[in-house]
Amino acid sequence: MDSKTQAHDSEHLSVRDPIRTWLWMVAGLTAAMVVVGGFVRLSRAGLSIVTWDPVTGVVPPIGTDAWLVEFAKYQQSPEYLLVNSGMTLAEFQRIFMIEWAHRLIARIAGLMVVIPLVWFMAKQILTFRQSLRYWGVAALFGIQAVLGWVMVSSGLRDRPIVSNARLTMHLLVALATLGIVMWMAMDRSPRNLADSTTAGVKRSTVVLSWSLLATVVAQIGLGGLVAGMRAGTVSDTWPLMAGRWVPADLLTEHDPWWINFIEPVGSHWLHRWVAFLVVGVAVALFLAVRSDNGATERMRTTTRWLIAVLALQVGLGISVVVLAVPKWLALAHQANGMAVFAIAVVICHMATRTPTGNQHSTTYDIALIADDR
Repeated sequence: MDSKTQAHDSEHLSVRDPIRTWLWMVAGLTAAMVVVGGFVRLSRAGLSIVTWDPVTGVVPPIGTDAWLVEFAKYQQSPEYLLVNSGMTLAEFQRIFMIEWAHRLIARIAGLMVVIPLVWFMAKQILTFRQSLRYWGVAALFGIQAVLGWVMVSSGLRDRPIVSNARLTMHLLVALATLGIVMWMAMDRSPRNLADSTTAGVKRSTVVLSWSLLATVVAQIGLGGLVAGMRAGTVSDTWPLMAGRWVPADLLTEHDPWWINFIEPVGSHWLHRWVAFLVVGVAVALFLAVRSDNGATERMRTTTRWLIAVLALQVGLGISVVVLAVPKWLALAHQANGMAVFAIAVVICHMATRTPTGNQHSTTYDIALIADDR
């Protein structure tokens, strides 16, 4: 692709690419959905709707009689019988509407994927072949919806608490969806063309970038386990737990030994210290990018933002522990964790280039746009 073609495609992508705008909107809504999900969990509202009605459930109960019907269903659930037996209708309405809002956002997100995609195909902005990757995103949203109900249903049986494994899976699939949609959006950015004159970053920088993303995902997964088991209150001191760096029975409370790391004390301890593994990888990446002649100024700026947001995340995490998990602070910790993940995805995208400096998928998408004109 010559410089004249690059300039033309760069202008075309920056001005006339509705697909990129749509993808960023989907990414933003996905991130918002995760944060709202955190609020649902912290409000203990997730088990308030005991049925899954993907179509009819879009409308909340209207009128006292309808509310009483929903309340009667909830009164048969383990959560009401074992935890909220004295709950009033007004209190039930509050938690119901929190969970309903979360499900509504999920429905809107699904429609935001499918409706524009059908429109792009109808207008021949995308051919069927070109649309397949985006239908894959739609499938991820469908899988996420099913996982959400599978998670909720686990708390509607004997114990009024959802499976921590299912909650973590629900969270990780949301992360995967967000990362994939962001990657697709960045693939279509004209900035990729602007960066194509660079020789590409060193292999060590690429390895560190992906190591960062892997450790961030692992840490968020551990956070999901901690949240699912409500293990954040295991210890309200930092850096020691019960006066020790390593809890006395960390490896011996359960058999086999590794089970301890998916139990409350072990997962809490791991979540504390894997955070500093993430910090170590981030600092190493920051230093590597500074000395890498192939790194763009945008990449250097992004790694500076990474360090700042990560420092805030550590501060929020410590505060959540010592203040005994206040809801607003725990929610801020989760939201900022999403920001750390998003920055890690951006850095990986910047680092992962072909030997000539271009993303394979960027060149592919530009060629598709050229074909459609």
